[in-house]
Amino acid sequence: MDKKIMAAIVIIIIAVVGVGVYGYSSYVASSESGTITIYAASSLAKQMNNTAAEFKKQHPNVDVQIQYGGSSDLISQITQLNKSVDIMASADYGLIDKNMIPNSTSFNLEFARNELVIAYTNNSKNSSQINSTNWYEILNQSDVKIGLADPNSAPAGYRGVMMIQMANSYYNNSNIFNDLIASNSAITSQANGSSYVISSPNNLNPTSKIVSRPAVSDLMPVLQSNSVDYVLVYKSDAEQQKSSGVKYMTLPPQLALSNTTYESTYKNYKLTQFSDTNKSKSVTLTPIVYGITVLNNAPHRDLAIQFLQLLLSPAGNKITQDSYQDPIVPAIATNGSTNIPQPLQQYVKQ
Repeated sequence: MDKKIMAAIVIIIIAVVGVGVYGYSSYVASSESGTITIYAASSLAKQMNNTAAEFKKQHPNVDVQIQYGGSSDLISQITQLNKSVDIMASADYGLIDKNMIPNSTSFNLEFARNELVIAYTNNSKNSSQINSTNWYEILNQSDVKIGLADPNSAPAGYRGVMMIQMANSYYNNSNIFNDLIASNSAITSQANGSSYVISSPNNLNPTSKIVSRPAVSDLMPVLQSNSVDYVLVYKSDAEQQKSSGVKYMTLPPQLALSNTTYESTYKNYKLTQFSDTNKSKSVTLTPIVYGITVLNNAPHRDLAIQFLQLLLSPAGNKITQDSYQDPIVPAIATNGSTNIPQPLQQYVKQ
């Protein structure tokens, strides 16, 4: 065979393999049209908005509509109110496994990590003194106000409350949870051997010390307006607001909830949520790992799968990193996952 022809064939083969490996970055613009509807945790706003913008470059005729909020609330809208949605992205991957498989979806992909931090500004009382060994003492001072996401609607809320209960054991101080949470709200905690069950009533009834908001993203305006001194948020939320004067304190690894090493310890902490109809459900503390899926009855399933291809590709991982979250590469299919769409399988470890 002519050497020039052979060289041309090799180049073509390399190009084809390259599309498989690098995925979305080499696609040409698509003529497909339609609207993808995404429900996503509010802490994913920057990542999802930027992914959608990149997707639009490749699919100029496709509209991407994203609704942000607390993951628990969004999933309830899908499973209980039958909202028509293509993609669900949760700040707690376990919520998809527990509430959506198998009736609403067949698979769940862990695709990014985050961590819990305490954010503040220069106007926050005693912010020059706070560190990883005394933060709970600073927050307990009588003139200090704290911002928390609602434990009944947002993973950042129930994770924050359970983290504070876990701080009792970590610092060998039995008063931390009572001082910060139980004494300032209707939230209670009951020990059961080495485990704890926390109850979060629909009416949190907070004192003036605590300000609660439905989603973690709602806390930043409260902090920046000096309505509170400190807020429990995700690292990505604080990083994205650094330019406007937000600072943050990192917690010890076990309390930051970003490390799966401590998962066996986290399982000892559960929180019972109550809805406005007084129905209850239990959530277990888990590492801060995001899960994403395409719904079984997604109106635009093919486009939704293509969106996930972009999100899980190297280009999508770069967007995730730039949003101050840690991409999981390859993404991990949870134990209950089945029927993962073939186009996604190259990006997934099962």
